[in-house]
Amino acid sequence: MSDVTLRRLGLAEEFRACVALQESTWGRDGETVPVSLLVSATHVGGLVLGAYDASETLLGFVFGLAGADARGALHWSHMLAVRADVRGAGIGRALKERQRAELALQGVDRIAWTFDPLQSRNAHLNINRLGARVVEYVDDMYGVTRSPLHLGMATDRLVVMTGPGAIAVPVQAVIHADGLPVLTLSEHTGAPVAEPMAAALLVEVPWEIQEIVASDAALAVRWRNSMRRHFHFALEHGYGVSGFVRDRAALRAYYYFTRTPPPEAG
Repeated sequence: MSDVTLRRLGLAEEFRACVALQESTWGRDGETVPVSLLVSATHVGGLVLGAYDASETLLGFVFGLAGADARGALHWSHMLAVRADVRGAGIGRALKERQRAELALQGVDRIAWTFDPLQSRNAHLNINRLGARVVEYVDDMYGVTRSPLHLGMATDRLVVMTGPGAIAVPVQAVIHADGLPVLTLSEHTGAPVAEPMAAALLVEVPWEIQEIVASDAALAVRWRNSMRRHFHFALEHGYGVSGFVRDRAALRAYYYFTRTPPPEAG
């Protein structure tokens, strides 16, 4: 990262490079955000940040829209793309952290965005590294697209938010806890998920969903349906995502949920 420069983008030629990067990431049928919309968004409070190498080649960018809800100003971080040959170098994380810093200067301290819950690397980045809080699971949020990155499946997404109090807790070695329920393709293992509800549970996610899609598309769909079912169950029963666990030795990954018991009656 020492030779990478981050800066705000605002020129048409800079946005054209963003469009080209979108097409190389999601394909030409990936519902690209055009130059005209990038230009318009920045004129009404939106933000586009780019990462460049020493030769002024665009390595990645993040794009978000200005918005608001009942609580006030809210930035919707719509898109993050990093060139395939430099993924894993920390560019995505650097862009998100710079985005947060730039918005703080504008008085905006809440940022929301989405990611695919089946993408374990993104889950680790968003939850453990960026401290995002999961606020909603949305079934097929964007509809089935022709983008190869969407894997030909329903585009289920987690809506996450960062801001005051929205800091997830990284979990260490929780997978070894005795009797902790593990919700996975075979429903669950360990202690029953029934009343009295367990104080914590794990929802398993594939270590690398792209490999499963390439070798067994039907299994990938089963994982999608499993994730949808278990997330809805957990969220509807008072659980919240507190961290993300990666067992590198076994190549397995899990969302770690904890539950706040409902207040006693009376």
